[in-house]
Amino acid sequence: MSPITANRPALERSTRRPSRSRNRPPVDRTPWACPNCHRETVPPRKRCAECGTSRY
Repeated sequence: MSPITANRPALERSTRRPSRSRNRPPVDRTPWACPNCHRETVPPRKRCAECGTSRY
């Protein structure tokens, strides 16, 4: 074991940061309408299949 980790208390090494996935909003899986051509596109596509406009 390296001298750096040997001097740390066991409690500090065992604590973990919370997962980032808990802070993310849920993924939107609903169909969306393109603002340009008004065609409905189903997820997981983020671009319109007709004109290529991005959902976001």
